[in-house]
Amino acid sequence: MTPDEIIKAIILAEGGDKETNDPSDSGGRTKFGISERAHPEAWADGDVTRPEAEGIYRNKYIDQPDFDLIQDVHLQHQLVDMGVPSGPTTAIKTLQQVVGVTPDGVIGPKTLAAISNYPNGRLFGHPVPGRLLLNLAVRDARIMLYAGIAKRRPKDLKYLLGWLRRAMDFR
Repeated sequence: MTPDEIIKAIILAEGGDKETNDPSDSGGRTKFGISERAHPEAWADGDVTRPEAEGIYRNKYIDQPDFDLIQDVHLQHQLVDMGVPSGPTTAIKTLQQVVGVTPDGVIGPKTLAAISNYPNGRLFGHPVPGRLLLNLAVRDARIMLYAGIAKRRPKDLKYLLGWLRRAMDFR
């Protein structure tokens, strides 16, 4: 999966070109998953275009957090997908907690080495590659993060099922 394919998948998961304006959504108006609160520059003319959204995803959710340095495209996709609602720094810190690196929110040499060296294991008696186990562990940590958000902010409870479904897409 290329970064462009990841961006297309994220836009699709975010509802495509359908504009929403849920009063209980702290992001405000949203189109292509780009919220007015998080990206006022994209909404300055009253609308977000697909090329603007794609540029924001590439810059803020792939290039700036260095997700493109992660070789496992499934993990890369999951981190971008997690970074959209939670922020790239939260996604990185979650990954770092899973791989046992001090969470600083930066993908550096220690984090990349910990990703590469994530141990193989066994599930139901069958050998499983470390990269697959890492994806599952990040998915599970993501689920716990979303449950915690819903617990702390009851107004967001209505989004929990969608967040969980989206996280469960990553196996």
